[in-house]
Amino acid sequence: MMNLKNQQIKSSLLLVSALFFSLPCFSPFSLIAAEHNNPSTNAITHTATVAEDNSGINIWAITTTEFKLTGEKDVRNVKINWMQREDANLYKIYRDGKLIGEAKGDTYDDYDLPVGKTYTYHIEAYKDGNNKVATTASQTATTFAPTGEVEVYDNINGKYIAKGSADKPGGMKIGNLYFSYKMENIDKVIDEKTLKGWAIFESYSQTGLKDSWSTPRELAFYPNVKFEGIAFRYNKKTNKVVLSAHYEDGPGYTAAKIYLAQITPKGTVEVGTMERPLGHDSRDQSLFVDDDNTAYLLSATNTNSDINIYKLDESWTKPVSLVNTICKGEHRETPAIIKKDGEYYFFSSKASGWYPSQTMYASTTDLGGAWTSLREIGNNSTFGAQFNNIRRIGTDKSTYGVWSYHWGAQYHHKDPDGNFPRVSVASFNQGYASMDYYRYLEFDEKYGIIPVQNGKNLTLNMPVTSQVSGAKGVKADCITDGADLNSSDFFQKSSNSPVGAPHLFVVDMQKNAKISEINLSTRLVNGSEAAYKYTVEGSQDGKSYKMLIDGRTNWQVGFQILPIEDATPYRYLRLRVYGVVNVHTNNSAMWADGIYEFAAFGMPQ
Repeated sequence: MMNLKNQQIKSSLLLVSALFFSLPCFSPFSLIAAEHNNPSTNAITHTATVAEDNSGINIWAITTTEFKLTGEKDVRNVKINWMQREDANLYKIYRDGKLIGEAKGDTYDDYDLPVGKTYTYHIEAYKDGNNKVATTASQTATTFAPTGEVEVYDNINGKYIAKGSADKPGGMKIGNLYFSYKMENIDKVIDEKTLKGWAIFESYSQTGLKDSWSTPRELAFYPNVKFEGIAFRYNKKTNKVVLSAHYEDGPGYTAAKIYLAQITPKGTVEVGTMERPLGHDSRDQSLFVDDDNTAYLLSATNTNSDINIYKLDESWTKPVSLVNTICKGEHRETPAIIKKDGEYYFFSSKASGWYPSQTMYASTTDLGGAWTSLREIGNNSTFGAQFNNIRRIGTDKSTYGVWSYHWGAQYHHKDPDGNFPRVSVASFNQGYASMDYYRYLEFDEKYGIIPVQNGKNLTLNMPVTSQVSGAKGVKADCITDGADLNSSDFFQKSSNSPVGAPHLFVVDMQKNAKISEINLSTRLVNGSEAAYKYTVEGSQDGKSYKMLIDGRTNWQVGFQILPIEDATPYRYLRLRVYGVVNVHTNNSAMWADGIYEFAAFGMPQ
């Protein structure tokens, strides 16, 4: 269980002083604030063979995402994702009706396409080679040549490689001015007594540029209380800014109230709600605004067991009805909803303390109707982070960024890079959603997020040999099939393997390649997280190997991004496992053994 002190620290670390204030308008640091609760050691996984819509019709769909390779100017590659089926073990990928490849996992990359063309993709699923069992709904992708200045973000450490040459406006533009709002925990002297509490501040600017903002004006002060999950949203119908937060009367988490208020720019604060919504306890919360400007409150309720969806009034400050209760008994955190092509998608994280967890989502065409079961998205550790929020980015092209938090500074064995957002790219199609990691992201005002992969995936679907047999009959090639959700196959050393037998894998990339990066995805057992002790070596002939990565002192769990400095081309990669260690106790944890994916990126020679 996470103690109260850690709960408060975590909430304050996520607190956003002012959305978009003094930050580039595409900054991954503009996080919606969120709070996190108690970790659970019990992993409950929900999977579905296909998506089922509210009419009871099964829809098996794919997503497509256009991306660059490092060093390329044009966006001329497409990543295809799909949901694996229980009745299939082979997938054939088609572009414009032509077979272009096969896969056993749930992803495939299509490279080096002509620019300025639209392609249509679909997948056929087969059982045992020739027995076709299903065909996906298709999806298109369009390659393009982006123009203009971009900001380049590095997902390994949360830093910008390029910030752009021009200062961009921040804040919310309302009328002819830009406004910025923040809520801070401060000490204030009232009647000669120093009180600790939360204050709301407003600043404005004619340009929204750095150093142009007015001195913050205090709008309200609340002593001896607690606010978490603070966020500001502009209501275009009322021309007012809505502040939403989890509110507690004092220490502890028993009040479990919602705070909703509207702010008139250059005016006052009007509180609409400062109580439990319609009598239900409320902790983690967020607002979702539909296409018709109707706002909904998403709230973790029933002591964080369920998620309630409330319809708000036109001011967005008062719940008027309970629309639905979803994810009953699932104990989900950081609830968020986005809408794409008439489908609603609900995202959330798992309560897992400071450590990564599997993001899950559900979809529907009716907020008040039936939702799909929770499904996994991204990978088993959300690429070494915890889901926080999802946003649409781009004026001309709809791209969706998923902001998750890597809590490295809070780990028992601290990550030198500390705490920072790791940003993934999400794609959608008829109720199915996918989410992928890319090493770099270009933020473009017109095109939104342009993913940049650190080379071609050199190991995807490549053969793997292991010195030991896998548990439950799982073969070693599962670590190169691209599938690394919590429910995906992972390689675990069989208990029948001889004592002392080496835990060693060799991946044959079929040809020499210059490797720029390796990603390693390993099993997580929440509450008993374990780190792999390993080395990675390269070879041209499969006989003589050179050390590329020495991870024998590694303490990172779940997902590792490993840059390769050696420019020598290699054909074979060898992963040697020396042990698995519980990061909380430093004791051996071979029972937590499990490799989901070993992926190398670079350029074939």
